[in-house]
Amino acid sequence: MFDRSKGLQRSLAVTIAVASSALILAACGSSSTASSSSTTAASKPVQTTASAGPIKIGMITSLTGAYTPLGTNDKLGAQQQVDAINAAGGINGRQIDLIVENDNTSPTQAVQDFKTLQSDGVVAVVGPVFSSACMAIISDVEAAKIPTIDTCADDAQVNPVRQYVFMTPPTTLIVGQQLLAYMKSKGLTKMAVAHDTTAFGQAGWDEMKSLAPQYGVSFVYHGSFSATDTTFTSVLTAVKSSGAQGLMVWGAGPAEVALTSQFKSLGLSIPLLFSHAQASTLYTKPAGAGGDGAIIASSIGGIGPYLPSNYPGRSVIVQFADTFQKNNGYYPPEFGFDAGGAIAMIAKAIGQNGVSTSGVDKALNQMTITTGDGTYHFTSTDHAGLSVDQVAITRDSNGTLVPTAFTKAMVAKTS
Repeated sequence: MFDRSKGLQRSLAVTIAVASSALILAACGSSSTASSSSTTAASKPVQTTASAGPIKIGMITSLTGAYTPLGTNDKLGAQQQVDAINAAGGINGRQIDLIVENDNTSPTQAVQDFKTLQSDGVVAVVGPVFSSACMAIISDVEAAKIPTIDTCADDAQVNPVRQYVFMTPPTTLIVGQQLLAYMKSKGLTKMAVAHDTTAFGQAGWDEMKSLAPQYGVSFVYHGSFSATDTTFTSVLTAVKSSGAQGLMVWGAGPAEVALTSQFKSLGLSIPLLFSHAQASTLYTKPAGAGGDGAIIASSIGGIGPYLPSNYPGRSVIVQFADTFQKNNGYYPPEFGFDAGGAIAMIAKAIGQNGVSTSGVDKALNQMTITTGDGTYHFTSTDHAGLSVDQVAITRDSNGTLVPTAFTKAMVAKTS
């Protein structure tokens, strides 16, 4: 991997099971060769020959700035998948060269990073992880016609559908649906909500607000906070006096850890619910005992060890998770799953249609694939790919995410 970022540098051990190698080889295909074509980075699809050396895949993520923990795990997940594919022989005999650009959690820098990757001749791009950065690069993605699989969770990037823009995290729409269904099942009909002011936090609240009447849920308090806030006394005091039966929090930064600590110190004992952005040891570890009992949405991959042996795709989920944990010492967060899955998708697309941006885009538009996150069904009208049954509702139990009874019942129907 060539990594220009001036942020974190970390090597990954390659621990690839024989079964994983066989799976990746099958996913990448065995007999397609792209035709040669001259091109300009500004307007034409990138297309190279099978003898042109490594296949260049770009990545934009946050290795410095506020989203460093998210971006670091994005990079770890992506590199793990690249290492697995390369160790298994590559894609039709060609290795992947992952070129990583650091956006410094800045939309402006993300735009520059995309242009750099475009000039490098990458066949596809993974990331960014920062929602505002994802939205900032969309016009460049469409102009360059380079398939980009974002690892941020803002539905606006794929709604409306844009030809070259895809995403791997569960959308705020399906996460909101699943959380509301959980609230309904627990009789939590009067809720409070607090969200950060990022694109992700606002999108989560907007989706949940519009869906709530369908589930018989009303919100008796609504507050917001900055992703960099450290004090939440005013928000939590208002929640306490609102009569709410629970607090739903949408946000993706370190602020949620501080909110959790202050939630209990102010004597609040109502259920505390989080979106899938907290489905990670990045939340559970620093939250410690304060987070015990919190309800957290996640992709189905977040509960991989608890899935029944006959659950569809369980072996793929568990293999990715086991390798990540062995390499890094902790269970993969949502972000690691998201980026690793994006690499698997691009690899499968290249295996099917060859090394060209147009071929990758065509394959993605009709792809069904199981990754560490779960099973995706991409179509020309759905560039998010995950259905609501791929969202789990978990509980933080001493730092480990375990499935709730609500999710156990859902999984039992699928297995």
